[in-house]
Amino acid sequence: MALWKARALSPEQKVQIVEEESEAKSLQSDESGSFLGLEDVSMSEVYSCALPVPYNYSYGCIVDIFSLYQMVVIVLLVIQTGFCMELFSGGELEYKAMKKAGGLDYSCTPWESEKDDAYERQICYKFDKRVSRYRGEMTSTQQKSQLPNKNGWHIEEVMTLQGVPLGDYFNIHLRYQIEDFHSKAEGCQVRVFFGIAWLKSTWHQKRITKNIISNLQKRLKVIFGVVEKEFSRR
Repeated sequence: MALWKARALSPEQKVQIVEEESEAKSLQSDESGSFLGLEDVSMSEVYSCALPVPYNYSYGCIVDIFSLYQMVVIVLLVIQTGFCMELFSGGELEYKAMKKAGGLDYSCTPWESEKDDAYERQICYKFDKRVSRYRGEMTSTQQKSQLPNKNGWHIEEVMTLQGVPLGDYFNIHLRYQIEDFHSKAEGCQVRVFFGIAWLKSTWHQKRITKNIISNLQKRLKVIFGVVEKEFSRR
């Protein structure tokens, strides 16, 4: 029966079948090489913001504060920290931001040193029903490294979905770039790039991509809104 069908196909149909099979094979993931094959994924900017939050933030055990934003206080003990990078520190700010953005049961491993001055960690959380009616779970691997000019960080992330329709058809790739303003103004520039690595072929690629980007942009706005709000309280 299959042989009869093959003979009944036109040359154009046979070519189409070969092309589809070839495309399906090419969509299989290849995690060799650099960080989980991130260099092979087409990335586009989906979010950016300028935060009045310095990448290098100085604050002290204060006795007197005249102006937080102008840093007119360095009293007793001065602590240097990248406030915006606290979002990726595994601390209170990160947990608070992720919960606000619909990430439940959030957990992350400590950063571990990798080759070439890079650090890597694992993340896992469940989706609030506001984010996904299927709930579902997200696991991801993040890798961070300093920018060449040492004025900020790259955070690259590969995310995998479980418990959602077609979640095993793709991986989500993100790249955060957090960098100090080049001017004398206090603050940092945040840029987020997005891409999808398709592991299986589906007719719904465009719709899935559109939905993910829309959801992602909303969550990023909430997350960095929390960062700015928390900084203003310190």
